[in-house]
Amino acid sequence: MNYFLPALIAFTLSLILTIIIGKLANKWKIVDKPDSFRKIHTTPTPLLGGLAIFLSFFIVAFSLLGELTVGDLQYNHWLGVFLGGLVLMVGGFGDDKYNFKPSYQIVFPLLAVCCVVLGGVEIEKVTSFSGGLVYIPALISAVLIGVWLLGMMYTTKLLDGVDGLVSGVSAIGSLVIFLFTTTTRYFQPDIALAAIILAGSILGFWVRNFNPAKIFLGEGGSLFLGYILGVLAIISGGKIAIALLIMGVPILDVMWTIIRRTISGRNPFKFADRKHLHHRLLDHGLSQRQTVLVFYFLSAAFGLSGLFLQSRGKILILLLLFGAMVFLLIGFSLLDRRNRKPKLLIHTCCAPCVAYTASQILAKNYDLTLFYYNPNIDNPVEWEKRLEAVRIVANKWNFPLLIKPYNPEPWIKAVIGYEIEPEGGARCVVCFRDRLLKTAELAKAQNFDYFTTSLSTSPYKDSELILSLGKEIGDKIEIKFLAYDFKSNDGSKKSMELVKALGLYRQKYCGCEFARTK
Repeated sequence: MNYFLPALIAFTLSLILTIIIGKLANKWKIVDKPDSFRKIHTTPTPLLGGLAIFLSFFIVAFSLLGELTVGDLQYNHWLGVFLGGLVLMVGGFGDDKYNFKPSYQIVFPLLAVCCVVLGGVEIEKVTSFSGGLVYIPALISAVLIGVWLLGMMYTTKLLDGVDGLVSGVSAIGSLVIFLFTTTTRYFQPDIALAAIILAGSILGFWVRNFNPAKIFLGEGGSLFLGYILGVLAIISGGKIAIALLIMGVPILDVMWTIIRRTISGRNPFKFADRKHLHHRLLDHGLSQRQTVLVFYFLSAAFGLSGLFLQSRGKILILLLLFGAMVFLLIGFSLLDRRNRKPKLLIHTCCAPCVAYTASQILAKNYDLTLFYYNPNIDNPVEWEKRLEAVRIVANKWNFPLLIKPYNPEPWIKAVIGYEIEPEGGARCVVCFRDRLLKTAELAKAQNFDYFTTSLSTSPYKDSELILSLGKEIGDKIEIKFLAYDFKSNDGSKKSMELVKALGLYRQKYCGCEFARTK
């Protein structure tokens, strides 16, 4: 059977579709904005890339459906797999566009599982520890398929945090399944063909997704890759062990994440942090490319080892993988404890006030996160200009950046009656209090040790008033306020010099319409 040509067609089609879909996503404004400290990209990036993989895979696969049904698989099996993938694409599009709640997101993976089961895919038997066969009843098979596919889908979903990580690992996974099903012992040409078509489809997208990424998988794409790899593992005769070896590190990372968040009293599917293995590797100095190469190597090494091992050998390798992962996680935890700095959330009004303050004063002693929340700014263009300058500062010094979306209406209502107040008067007190309060509440919710603000860097702001308000709010919210007059010791001058040297945007007024017109 000619495997190269279908893979090449799938690769080419996927690459073309990825470019087209990226342009459409930008046009429809379905993009991932760098508005969270977990997100490490610095510019809005189009989503929906997984749609290119889905379309190219099934277009090529269905054009060769006769060859994909020469074994035990029938048309209804592939129809169920296709419909499950389609459900994920539709749900993913909706989530990328409208940002569904987690309780709504889970509906689509569950429906995808139902499509696979109703399509007739089942786990008929598994190999026991002794090497014998254990036959599985239909009901238990459906439950096992559900647990397996949901686990795979959420593994790739939660792993999707670095350019090219999920797409690269998934491509390796499909290539290992291809090699596995072309061996004499496990020869399954129909599954091998499906796996190599999938590999070509993923690699066509990966070209545009590898760092620096020009497009992301999106919700549907990240779920689809776990889904289709999980399906291939099942329909290749229940070769779950191979998939576990390929995805072992990500699966264990996700399991540990769920356990850790649950123990700490947080919903593991709603709460987000930067403690995944890929985040830890980045935080310890690896670049994005180096980080994904570590995952590529581990996935390829463990996956290929399964080609040469019997059932007991695979179990031993899985145990070795589990032990290595536990050792790695314990090591990172010990390093975190030894090197831990107090966590500080700094309200960030603008780059001129935060650049020197954050990089030269606070970063030495604190684990710093910037929080851009400024509803007082009188128009979205000005708000975006200041945000872009802050993004550059955050990226240059590797500061996580949290962003509160622009919404001036509550602020405008809060200052009604204070319109004629002079600069620095009662209106400014309302403004300072609002921004400090939101910062304190966020710091409390995300377990920071301190909060503070860059407002005191400005030579035009009353530092004594700002620090007094910060202490008052800190006492009320029960979180420590770092009271520091950042304009002292020529802080304002040094910050302006740094911003000027970096060529960053410097505004000419504090932000509100009243300051601009006076």
